[in-house]
Amino acid sequence: MPNPANNSSSILTEQASNKSTSIEDNQAKADHAHDWHYGTEELLDALPRRWTRSLLYLLVGFSAIALPWAMLSQVDETGSARGRIEPLGETLRLDSQAAGNIIAVKVKEGETVKAGQLLVELDSNVLKTDLQQGQAKLEGLQNRLAQVELLKNQLRLAIGVQEQQNQSQELEKLAQVNQAQQNLDARQSTYNLQKLEKLALVSQAEQNQISTQTAYKLSTSRWQRDLLEIQRYRPLGNQGAVPQIKVVELEKIADESERLFEQSESDVKQAKLRFQEEQNRYQGIMRQAQADIQQAKLRLQEQQNSYKTVVHAGKLALLKNQEQLKDMQTQITSLKSEIAQTRSQITSIKIQMAQRLVKSPLNGVIFNMPIKKPGVFVQTGETIARISPQGIPFVMKANIPSQESGFLKVGMPVKVKFDAYPFQDYGVVTGKVIRLSPDFKLMETPQGKIEVFEMEIALNQSYIQVGNKPIPLTPGQTATAEVIVRQRRLIDFILDPFKQLQKGGLNL
Repeated sequence: MPNPANNSSSILTEQASNKSTSIEDNQAKADHAHDWHYGTEELLDALPRRWTRSLLYLLVGFSAIALPWAMLSQVDETGSARGRIEPLGETLRLDSQAAGNIIAVKVKEGETVKAGQLLVELDSNVLKTDLQQGQAKLEGLQNRLAQVELLKNQLRLAIGVQEQQNQSQELEKLAQVNQAQQNLDARQSTYNLQKLEKLALVSQAEQNQISTQTAYKLSTSRWQRDLLEIQRYRPLGNQGAVPQIKVVELEKIADESERLFEQSESDVKQAKLRFQEEQNRYQGIMRQAQADIQQAKLRLQEQQNSYKTVVHAGKLALLKNQEQLKDMQTQITSLKSEIAQTRSQITSIKIQMAQRLVKSPLNGVIFNMPIKKPGVFVQTGETIARISPQGIPFVMKANIPSQESGFLKVGMPVKVKFDAYPFQDYGVVTGKVIRLSPDFKLMETPQGKIEVFEMEIALNQSYIQVGNKPIPLTPGQTATAEVIVRQRRLIDFILDPFKQLQKGGLNL
C-alpha cells in the first residue's frame, strides 16, 4: 500500500521547482524586454481586438468547414429551352386547294376530329350557279342524243333491209354467172376431149402414113435389089455357069418384090388420103367447138356484167344510207363529246365545291389552326390546319441557345414546365432528350437574332397529374424545358472569375 506522506512531499517539491523555474523565466523575459523598441513592446503587450479575433475565427472555420464542402458539393448546371408540344413525327398539313372567303370554321385548336369531319367551309355560290347551268345543258344534250340515236337505229334497219335485198339480187345474178361459167367449162371440157380424141386419130393416121412410106421404101429397095440379082445371074445362066432353076427362083422372088412394091405404093396413097381426111375432120370439129366456147364466153361476160351492174346499184344505195349513218354517227360522237365535256365540267365544279369543304382525312387532334373565324380570304396552297394522327405520342420541340448547349447530349434528363399549368401548383413533367440538331439556326427574338439548336424531348407521360385527376396534354401547348447539361463543384463557380482574369481579363 503506498505511503501518503511521501506522495505529498514529492508534490510540494515539484511545485516549488516549477515556481522557481517560472520566476527565472519571467526574469529572463524582463531582461529581454528591455532589448525591444518601445513601440514594438507596446504592440506585443496589447491584446487583439474582438472583430479581429472574430474574423480570424471565421477564416479558420471557413477553411475547416466551408472550403471542403465547396470542393465536394456539386451543383446542377441547367439550360433553358422554349418550345411547344407536338406529335412525334410529321403532322398532316391541310392546305387550301382553292382561293376564296371562309364562311364557316367548325373546329378549334386542340379539338379531336374524326375522318371526314368538316373543318372549314369556303364560299361556293358561284360554283353552285355554274353547276345548275351545266346540269341543264347536260340534260338538253342527252335528249338530243336520244333523238339522233333513234334515227340512227331506224337507218340501221333500212341498211339491213337494203343489204338483204342486195344480197338476194347478188345471189340470183351470181347463180346465172355460175351457170354460164359451168356452160363455158363444159364447152371447154368437150373441146379438150374432142381435141385429144381427134388428135389421136390424126396422129394415128400420120403414123400409119409414115409406116406405109417406110414399107414402100423397103419394098422399093428390095425390088430393085432383086432386079439387080436377076440381071447378074441371067447371063451366067445363059452361059451355063449357074443352073437355070436358080435364075427362075430369082425371077419369082423379083416378081414377089414387085407385087409388094405395088401394094406398098397403094397403101401409101390410102394412108395419105386417110391422114388428110382426119386432119380435115379435126379442124372442122375444133372450129365448131371454139365457136361454142366463144358463144359461152360471151354469155358469161354478159352475166358477169349484169351481176356487176346489180352489185354496183346495190352498193350505191347502201353507200348512200351508210353516208347518212356516218353523218348521224358524227353527230352522235360530237354530242357524246359535248356530253363528256359537260360532265367533266360538272365533275370539275363538284371537285371545286368539294375543295371548298376542307375535311379531316383521318382521326386525330387539331394541332394548329391559323384561321380562327369566318370572313378570312385564303389563297390556294395556304395552310388551313395541321392534324396530329390519333394514337401518336407527343414530344416537345424546343430551341436552346447555343451558349447553353455545349454539354447537351441525347439521353439527358429534362424537366418541362408548362405555361398553362404553373409548376408551383401542377408540378413538372419529366422527360429526356431524344434528338439534337447537328447545326444551329438563327431565331428572331426581341433582343435580336440568336443562334439556337433544335432538340426533341420525349415526355415520360402525356398528362399532368392533379391529385387523382390526370389532365391530358394537347398539341400546341407551350412550355419551358430545363435540361441538366452538367454538374459542377461549387468551388468552380468561385474560381471561374480568377481563371478568366488569369486568361485575359475579367469580363464584367
